[in-house]
Amino acid sequence: MDNKITQVTMRVINELYHNGDPDKAALANLRRTLSITDKGAEKIWPLIFQAVGKNNQHLLSTSNVPSRFEIAIYTALHCYAMFQQGSDAFVFGRIPYKKEDQLNENEQVEEKGVSLFTALKQIKDNDDKIKTALDRRVTALLATTNAASAINSINHLVNILKGKNWVKKVDFAQLAADLYSFQYSSQQARAVALKWGRDYYWNVYQLETTDKD
Repeated sequence: MDNKITQVTMRVINELYHNGDPDKAALANLRRTLSITDKGAEKIWPLIFQAVGKNNQHLLSTSNVPSRFEIAIYTALHCYAMFQQGSDAFVFGRIPYKKEDQLNENEQVEEKGVSLFTALKQIKDNDDKIKTALDRRVTALLATTNAASAINSINHLVNILKGKNWVKKVDFAQLAADLYSFQYSSQQARAVALKWGRDYYWNVYQLETTDKD
């Protein structure tokens, strides 16, 4: 299931960025709207629903309540739009070990991305002034199993990351997959929180450097 969600998210992001000629109107609508049901979000619906395709129709809601997929992907796209603002370079990239990415011939997967929480760790490690406040925000997020609260916290964290002019790529497709799983159950939310906690607290880059030495 993660693979389907990441592929749909990648397709929409590629369409939004459009090989360096971004859809500015769509990105602006995404930044202004937090939820797929917000007024203005309907302008993004065609991009999402066309990217889903016939084989993945089960991901969509059949009622007036958004599905877990629709909530997850819209949140990830909103975060991407915020992070892309003001940057000519493509800010989305896949975590390198994600080998399952298969897009159409005219689509591209940018590699060398990192997870959102790895990115947050890196700005924390390089800015002592933000460490305490960022730790507090992340700790509160990792303690919740409420999807709405988690999404609100993630939006704030992306704004913080954007404000620090962090120039590396973030894997927003993986964020969509994580948010989809987070909504499944309290137990699954705790599993996703554990994954995010590892990314934020475990200095994998330092460990890799030490191992090579």
